[in-house]
Amino acid sequence: MSDALIDLDDLLVGINHPAPSATKYRRLESRLSELIGLSAGKIYTGYVSKAGNMTVRMMQSSRAQQAELLIALIPYPLEYAGSLEAARSVVKRTGQSLLLIEQQEDGPPTWVPRDLLVGGEDAQAHAFKRAVVSALGDRLRAENVPRANAEESSILPFDGAFVPALKIDERTRRMLKNAIASHKAIMLVGPPGTGKSSLVWEVIREVQSDPSVYGMKISHELMTVTADESWTVRELIGGDTVDKNGSITFAPGYVLQAIQEDKWLLIDEANRADMDRIFGGLLTWLTGDSTESVTVGRAAPGDPTEIRLGWADTPTSIRMEEDQGKPGGVEQLRTTEYKAGQEWRLLGTYNSLDAQRVFRFGLALGRRFAQIPIAPPGPEMFREIFSERAGDYALSSDQLEELTNRIVRMYEIHHASPDTAMGPALFLSLPQSVMAGIKDPSMTLVPLLAEAYLLCFGPWLARLDDALLEELGSNLSERDALGQEWEWIRHQLQHIR
Repeated sequence: MSDALIDLDDLLVGINHPAPSATKYRRLESRLSELIGLSAGKIYTGYVSKAGNMTVRMMQSSRAQQAELLIALIPYPLEYAGSLEAARSVVKRTGQSLLLIEQQEDGPPTWVPRDLLVGGEDAQAHAFKRAVVSALGDRLRAENVPRANAEESSILPFDGAFVPALKIDERTRRMLKNAIASHKAIMLVGPPGTGKSSLVWEVIREVQSDPSVYGMKISHELMTVTADESWTVRELIGGDTVDKNGSITFAPGYVLQAIQEDKWLLIDEANRADMDRIFGGLLTWLTGDSTESVTVGRAAPGDPTEIRLGWADTPTSIRMEEDQGKPGGVEQLRTTEYKAGQEWRLLGTYNSLDAQRVFRFGLALGRRFAQIPIAPPGPEMFREIFSERAGDYALSSDQLEELTNRIVRMYEIHHASPDTAMGPALFLSLPQSVMAGIKDPSMTLVPLLAEAYLLCFGPWLARLDDALLEELGSNLSERDALGQEWEWIRHQLQHIR
């Protein structure tokens, strides 16, 4: 297309489109960003090999949900008509704009922009349409697609774009923001229910919306894994495995997979695994010295190919294969190197309440992480959080008032000691069970609350030492908390233990 300002073939050449990667379309997104005045973090490109995959590719990724312009690359002309119809449904549902680019098969393969579906019909939408058409050429078909009304049963309104922010101390939020901006590895430490994992997702949404807030140039996606006590170096970094041909080869672990796809890695419940034992060469690598890399394995037993881990000088991560040779063709050491970009981050959550019962971080490993304490909010803030959700509870005003006061009191009792303090999440789950039981007119609230408490807290209570359990129970047996129902709970714990 001679009238286009973007050479799509140049920007898409050499890309392995089906391969998983969060960065393979960065050049296209950056170039289009320059021409239409939209942040590159607000543009998301996906490869849609068949029409049935359109919704998944354009709506599943958190980056896609944050974008204002979606780009669908359609490789097969026979799939185009169905893809266009599926794209209209996506735009109706989300209100985002969607550009379809088709690969032509007549002659040398070439990418051609075909249709631009603009979400909305206001002046801003029309200005956006003119900017994209100007960048990609007048032959691009463009249409405005109004967002569906909630009454249209065939298309449900998209509800994933807005997630309310956690209520958390502003100093903690600032510490986390500054740590993300300045450290390669960050650990969020706190008891269960304080929202550690949710805070990480808040950061990801902010980085995708505006990377510059964190001093970054590009947006980032997240890979999440949950640690397990059975983990070895193989799960975290990589190790030997048997491939489909029966040969022993090196299989990358979670860290290398995340770097290859240029996704940040979150290790949830990190102290469930013995990280001191399995971190190995990562201890050296996490110092962040870009001039050094560490060997983490061999391609296969007896194979001279080294698998190495290092840092790139660029914001993005890369995977490099080098085959160096001496003069005369004599083979020298070959390497496959995973290089994490300067904006790559390793994140973790650590359950401080279980620290004595699971695995603890040694000083050497602990120094590699910026550790952010995520403390439970105070009882007054918890009451505020609980009251904000009260409208969703199908209870009478008297029942709701009693339930609120009792649960806030229970939270206050837990919060009084660092050995029993927990975040709001577990306490906020109690009303669901109570509401299910209160439908029976013969039931009263306090026994139902005691049963809900045992359901949610029982496994943790059963592991407490006798002195701590006795102290906690003495307070929970007060009349404004669980009263005599505590004795029933205490009796049931022997069966869980």
